[in-house]
Amino acid sequence: MASRIICIVLLLGACITNCYAESGSSFNDPMRPVRYQHPAAKVTPSQAVQVDTSDWHLSAVLHSASRTVAVVNDTVMAVGDKFKGYRLVTILADRVVLVKNQKKVVLRREGTGIKKISVTEGNNK
Repeated sequence: MASRIICIVLLLGACITNCYAESGSSFNDPMRPVRYQHPAAKVTPSQAVQVDTSDWHLSAVLHSASRTVAVVNDTVMAVGDKFKGYRLVTILADRVVLVKNQKKVVLRREGTGIKKISVTEGNNK
């Protein structure tokens, strides 16, 4: 009886493995981090494509309870908007990420974006 159960388990395992292999899909590890990229799949600097972004400027990032927008070259943009063919995919406090055809461009905001208030001493009336 035990040998029959073992044979059935092995047969089922072989069928499942065969069906999985024929489907052509790869195994997705449920414990893998969300944005994990296998080291072999990463782009090396020699493979990176240079994009001239010298005239692109991130001047502000605005966060509110209802939305987040970025100001790129005086254009207010939200996630999903396009700029020169690139789609805005991420808005962070100090940078934005734009993507086009697997090419990623990161624009960083210059300075801190925090305005300082000058306080003069004396003249307290």
